[in-house]
Amino acid sequence: MNCPECGAPESICEARYHECLVKEFSDPGYGAVHHLTVATFMLQHSSKLTKEGWLYERELLRAFLVENKPPEVIRKQNRVAVDSGRRDWKIADRNGTAKIDRTTWTCTVLDVRFGSAEEYCADVKAWAATTLHDAEGLSVN
Repeated sequence: MNCPECGAPESICEARYHECLVKEFSDPGYGAVHHLTVATFMLQHSSKLTKEGWLYERELLRAFLVENKPPEVIRKQNRVAVDSGRRDWKIADRNGTAKIDRTTWTCTVLDVRFGSAEEYCADVKAWAATTLHDAEGLSVN
């Protein structure tokens, strides 16, 4: 059975995502794109997010890719806005309901190669860019 959210065969996307996280946390060369990996995977798996959370992740990815803002700048800019004690909306959703109807993406986490840090980072950047392009204009339930 394919993943109902990203279309990956046999729903192996979650396991592959966790492999990415292990690689990123164990090797700084791979970790350079951690911010893109998380935002991209979450956009493609909207059931993990609230509507507001999905829209936030899309804007975050846009800030990283289009505005070329580094994670440190985004963290500083958004510190108050995403402070769980101050915001009146939730990012994560545990009810498992998809927030978008899209189930086919141009690229998924399965397209990311682990060969070298350079190859990995290039693939994550390409995955993030195509996902942002695919996500533009999607309506959120």
